[in-house]
Amino acid sequence: MQIPDLVKQVEKSLAVIWTAIAALVLFPGSLNAQCRLCASDSALASPASKTAADREIPLRIEITANLNFSRLALMDRSGGEIRIDPMTGHKRISGNIADLGGMSLHGEGRLQGEPGRYVRVQLPERISLSAPNGSTAELVKLKTNLPAQSRLDQQGQLTFTFGGSLKVSGDTAGQFRGRIAITADYE
Repeated sequence: MQIPDLVKQVEKSLAVIWTAIAALVLFPGSLNAQCRLCASDSALASPASKTAADREIPLRIEITANLNFSRLALMDRSGGEIRIDPMTGHKRISGNIADLGGMSLHGEGRLQGEPGRYVRVQLPERISLSAPNGSTAELVKLKTNLPAQSRLDQQGQLTFTFGGSLKVSGDTAGQFRGRIAITADYE
């Protein structure tokens, strides 16, 4: 090989190296590959090939008001039930329970997510409540004010209310607390 041929070969190699360096400097994000065997499927997919589920805004639930049955007293051991309507917030008492006053409230929540998407909100069928003294009560028949097909507004929000029935019996007494596991999903 002669010297002019060697110089041309070196110039070609340098041109390839400079092109690779320029690509690294100008497009660092697109060249962050590890080995393709270790990369996750989402890392290998191009932005155009990602599904709608990969791009959707996660749904968030915020409880803005807790469900509150107010102050009540059992008149005897037979117990009773207190129902808070999810639409109106009105309280109805059945059984041997006395209303001691105070304000009862239906619960309120707000969903935030992808504008215009249909959502499904689910409440548990029953929740066991407990008081610090060890007494228990049961929260049942939980419902929301939402129609069967609920949709987030143009800002990606949906406000809802919820209510249910508190069942008490025996010598139950105390301030009852519990967590309502409300779930929401896109349809």
